[in-house]
Order: sequence, then structure tokens, then C-alpha cells
Amino acid sequence: MRIHVEDAADQALVAKYQESGQHHIFDDWEDLDSSQRRGLLDALQKIDLGFIQQLIRDHMVSDPDHPPIATPTPPPLISLEDPKRELAREKGLEAIRNGELAIMLLAGGVGTRLGHPGPKGSYPLLPVSQGTLFQLFAESLWKLQKEMGTTIPWWIMTSPSNHQETVQYFRDNNYHGLNSSDVIIEPQEELPVIDARRGRILRSGPGKILFSPDGHGGAIRLLQRNANWFRSRGIKHVYTHQVDNPLAILGDPEFLGLHLLDNSVFSSKAVAKTNPEEKVGVFCQTGEHLRVIEYSELGEEERHRRNDDGELSFRAGNVAMHMIDLEFILGDESGEIPALPMPFHMANKSVRHWYGSEWHESDSPNSVRFETFIFDVLSQAPHALVVEASRDLEFAPVKNSSGNDSPESSRAALQKLWAQWLIEAGIELDLDDQGQPKRTLEISPRLACNVAQLKKVLDQITIPDEGPILIR
Repeated sequence: MRIHVEDAADQALVAKYQESGQHHIFDDWEDLDSSQRRGLLDALQKIDLGFIQQLIRDHMVSDPDHPPIATPTPPPLISLEDPKRELAREKGLEAIRNGELAIMLLAGGVGTRLGHPGPKGSYPLLPVSQGTLFQLFAESLWKLQKEMGTTIPWWIMTSPSNHQETVQYFRDNNYHGLNSSDVIIEPQEELPVIDARRGRILRSGPGKILFSPDGHGGAIRLLQRNANWFRSRGIKHVYTHQVDNPLAILGDPEFLGLHLLDNSVFSSKAVAKTNPEEKVGVFCQTGEHLRVIEYSELGEEERHRRNDDGELSFRAGNVAMHMIDLEFILGDESGEIPALPMPFHMANKSVRHWYGSEWHESDSPNSVRFETFIFDVLSQAPHALVVEASRDLEFAPVKNSSGNDSPESSRAALQKLWAQWLIEAGIELDLDDQGQPKRTLEISPRLACNVAQLKKVLDQITIPDEGPILIR
């Protein structure tokens, strides 16, 4: 089929795809109007076809070489009681004051499972004000910047599906008081979805390519694409966290300090698993390197093994909070030390796609997606660190509409923590037998992000005699 386009660059683009066996992409060309044709050509221009062909050869045509994995052992772990945490906090505070830290929020999710129509970060989680996850994080960062007397750049990695809504959200809310030039919102890359049998690029409709994001390892790739930005500002470390965990301590100085004291290039927080069958990836040691093993990869004996003190041996659950040394992943400015390569993985999925002027669906996997995992950095790290975190203080994700890891359970964790702060600060509060305040409670991070900050502003706090308690 001959595709007529005027521009020489477009002619070369069409020829490249046709010669690569992807001519089906243009099957509906005659039925497309001029704007649809332009949209298709622009989408094809974005794709690095040579790279996609290499991924297909490596993962679909030939069997990728998977070296045997050494028997996993429990990882070295900085425990909650480690005495060097206090020293580490001071070390971390110094680095933040020196402008060495940036924060990256991984915010590609949408609120569909929560019954929310927008980006997950715009979900109204806060129990009294109905403030959003984005607001909670933005105001926590505002407070940290005020305490440190410095600017901390905030990178927000979106997905192509929620990027424009996220940008508009922050514009509509005046960036929740942050300087807009210090909030950089950028989508992760996406790759075309591939037909599992024929290696063809799939379509999501006439004249439309079916894309999928490049995985949470896309955070590393985004940092690498913006290497000069970080270097020009003297930023040495990036703290990353997920949008669905409101208890994440933004830029945690203690965590940063432990990372620095240990000369780590990639540090991760972990919380103790609640039980052997909790379906969460765990950190372990395999040979010389740390790695994350998914629940399904860990044998039953390892899952249930316990130490002499009764704790699970493989208890260090991955909660997607990391401290990253930029020099390690970016390489050097001269190029003598290259940027860290991120391996791609193949995921088989069932998708609905457009082919031959009709829709095709399958109950079994009929497509391949290529994605990266952020914890693949561990296998290349000369020195990495796992730091234990308290689940009650730092992990209350919002993933499900009800039950565990739901808005209800996350709000309960927030309110329990805020109640503990108030009581420790000397304010009387009625609690139920679960340690929950009997009245709905919320403390704005603009006022305090921890009990030490709360104690400094006690004279500003008035508890109403009845009804919800909103302290801001």
C-alpha cells in the first residue's frame, strides 16, 4: 500500500516503518482525516524504532540470558534502634541546607480503583479539610524548605495518561504555595505495546498507537534525561517516593544521613512484613549484591524462616522509598563514566487492540510490554543500603477502595500518628481502645510535620470543645 505524504521527512518515516514489517500501522490511512494522519505520524516519530526492534530481538526472538541467582540470604539492615541515627540526622540536615537534595514523586497513577476521576495525587484523602495527597506532600515540602532555609526542587513524574490533568491541578491550586519554578512536572517515557506472536506494534484504534509506560524504573531514565539540569544546580542526591503513601517523610534527613555515612549509592527503606504470606517484595542478599525478590519468587521455607528473636528472617518489605546518588546513575559530565544502563523486562498482558478494521480481544496474554524496575539498580550498585522504617509511622498506602490499604485505613493511620504527636506534646486527647482519636483529627504539615515541630507551636493550638479537630 502506497502512503502519500508531502514532507520528505514524513516520507522517510513511513518508509522506515513499512520496511521494518510494520506496514499494518497504515491500514486505515485512507479513512483518516488530515489531523488524524498528522497525529499518527507524530506518534511514530516519538518511537525509537531501532531500540524497539532490539528489545524484540533480545526478549522475543531469542531467549534472554538469565544467569542463575545465588541463594538469597537476609540483607544487612539498619535497624530502628541503631544508635547512629541521631548522628545521621545532623549529617542529612547539613546536606539539605547545602542544597544537595531534590525530591521526586512518582505520580503516574490514576484514581480509578478509588472511584476518583483524576490523578491519584488529586484524591481528597485528608480527614477534615478533604485536602489531597498532592496538597499534603506540597505543604510538607513547603515546611521542610522553611525549616532548612533553602530551596528543594520537586520533580513529579507523571504518566502520559495523567500528565495534563496533573499540570492543570497544580496551576489551579497555585502549586499549594510552592514556587512554580521549583516544581517540575514531567511524564515518564512510554513504549509501544507489541503483538506477542508477530512482533507487530499494536494500535489502540484507527491511526493510534497503543503505548504503555516504561515502569517505575522510568524514574532513573527521567533523571538521566535531565542530567545537566541536576548538575548545573549542584544536586547530588534524589529522594524518591510514591504518590499513594501519605506517611512518606519527604527528604527525610535521617535517611539521607544514613545514606551518606554508609557511602551508599542507592539506599532503600523497608518495613517489617506483617506475616509470612504478605504479598510484598522483600530485600535480600544474593551473592555480592542486594536485590528485591517478589513474593512469588521466595520459597515457602524462606518466607516462614525466623530468627532466634522470633522475627521473620526475610521481613524487609520494599515500600518504594529510595535515596539515590546522582553521580552513580548519571555518570560523569565528560562521558568517560557512562550513565547507568537500565535493563528492560518483558511483561505478557491481555489487551484489546485494533487490527484489520476491527477490535481484537483475548482472555490469554496476547501482547508484550517492555518495562524497567527501579530496584534493578541494586544489582549494579557497588554499595547499597537498606534502612528499616516503622510501618505505623511511615507506611499507610492508598491502593484499594476498601479494607486494607484503603482511604479508610490510611486516614486512620494518619489520625493515630497525629494523636500521638498531640499527646506527646502535652495536649489531652480522648482515644479509643485502638489508639484512635475519638474525634476526627487533622494537623496541617504547614504547621508541623513531626512532634518536635508541633511542640514549638503549642501556643498557636486551640482544641475546640466538640466536633472535628483541624490544626493549621
